[in-house]
Amino acid sequence: KASAGQLYAYFAFNPEAATTFVHFYNTAAASVTVGTTNPLFTIQIPAGSAANLAFPYGVLFSNAGWSVAATTTAGGNTAPSTGVSLEVWYA
Repeated sequence: KASAGQLYAYFAFNPEAATTFVHFYNTAAASVTVGTTNPLFTIQIPAGSAANLAFPYGVLFSNAGWSVAATTTAGGNTAPSTGVSLEVWYA
């Protein structure tokens, strides 16, 4: 998203045979260095599983843009070999 806003829900599916971590950044994608930039929050999705959560009042992303990345470790920068399927509801 190229401007500030609120995240109201997400659904993520991890088709990998290993755990995947999805990081939500309060920063535009061009300003994120995965593994170095601190995410606003991270979700861990077990192998072959899905995760979803709704935020009735939204999670505020206050910067001029926000982005998401998936990695194979909590603090790393290696992308999973198969992409995570991610849907977000935002305003």
